[in-house]
Amino acid sequence: MYDIKCSRKYEFELRIDDFNDRYVKILNSNKKNVIYIKDVFDNSTFRYRAYNVIETMEQSQKYCVTCFLVEELYKIYNLVDKIDIFIMQRAKWSFELSNFIKYLKSKKKVIIYDMDDMIYSTKYVPEYLNSISYYDDISIDSFFSLAKRYELIINECNGVIATTDNLVKRINDDLKLPTWILRNYLNKEQIDVSNEIIKLKTDNYDSSKFVIGYFSGSNSHKRDLEVTEQALVKLMNKYDDIYLNIVGYMDLSDNLKELKKKGKVVFSKFVSYEELQYEIGKVDLNIIPLQKHEFNNCKSELKYFEASIVNTLSLATNNDVYKNIIKNGRDGFITDELSWFDSLEYIYLNRNRLNDIIDNAREKCHQIYDYDKQLHKIECIYDGIIKELGE
Repeated sequence: MYDIKCSRKYEFELRIDDFNDRYVKILNSNKKNVIYIKDVFDNSTFRYRAYNVIETMEQSQKYCVTCFLVEELYKIYNLVDKIDIFIMQRAKWSFELSNFIKYLKSKKKVIIYDMDDMIYSTKYVPEYLNSISYYDDISIDSFFSLAKRYELIINECNGVIATTDNLVKRINDDLKLPTWILRNYLNKEQIDVSNEIIKLKTDNYDSSKFVIGYFSGSNSHKRDLEVTEQALVKLMNKYDDIYLNIVGYMDLSDNLKELKKKGKVVFSKFVSYEELQYEIGKVDLNIIPLQKHEFNNCKSELKYFEASIVNTLSLATNNDVYKNIIKNGRDGFITDELSWFDSLEYIYLNRNRLNDIIDNAREKCHQIYDYDKQLHKIECIYDGIIKELGE
């Protein structure tokens, strides 16, 4: 493990310009204009799908990109004629948004939906609920309601931007809409923080503990952790110096509860995305266990690249996502459900001989996922949208 600490406090809230600044940005723009519309500027989906894009596109000579909340829409009707593409970033149905979309359609504007998983249709809710084991009436009502609100908006759009090949194929099959792929990627803040973390790791290695990190600590991922639970329990019982750190909170099985009592399983609280890089940087191994079903096959590979840029090795389930991005034994490890123990033990026993794999993963992820490598891709997507759907 690495005994490193974050020396400053980061806020959960994203650093979004005031409304007036965003408004004036479009008003004074001489470029093609794109706006993202969202119910809330959250620190998860919106960050990866819009905030990072806006940051990248500050360097564009062709496009001006910003964002507005649904609650701000009544203030921007007079900007509509200046805007070339409207992107609903996982936006939910509301009277305000529905009325705004009707107005856009009357002006023959291009409306795109940006989606990062399969909950854009109520028909997938049973499969999703089964995957996360939420069966109570409140949860069922909540997820059906949420999916329906997504569904109502995505069906009003002219096209979709999505995160993975599998998700794009699914959307094509279901909606018969033009689709474009923009993969999740890293923003400048994540990269800057991660570079500092690597420097700190150089002189702060503690060889007395081997810490495995799990960074999806919520009950909605409980069944994913169960994929490797038996192997983890066996490993921690076999080796006294192996520990499991879970960021977040989730209900534990009896076996993991016993190990928690012994101090072998530790929880860390949810933190900002910058501080999360420190948590990932502390551990020796990042694990990405996943049930093999279509929802996980449509998820992006962000758990891999978030770890790789702080020199933390990853071991992932070999589903459609990770077997296509990780070259086993070269820039990370993948494993099947029956081989988790063997894979974990191999990494533990060879931990001092895997530096080349760590270096390869870091270099690969910087080449593919850095914010400053995305400009041309995004411009091509916007160009394609305007060419296919614009005037």
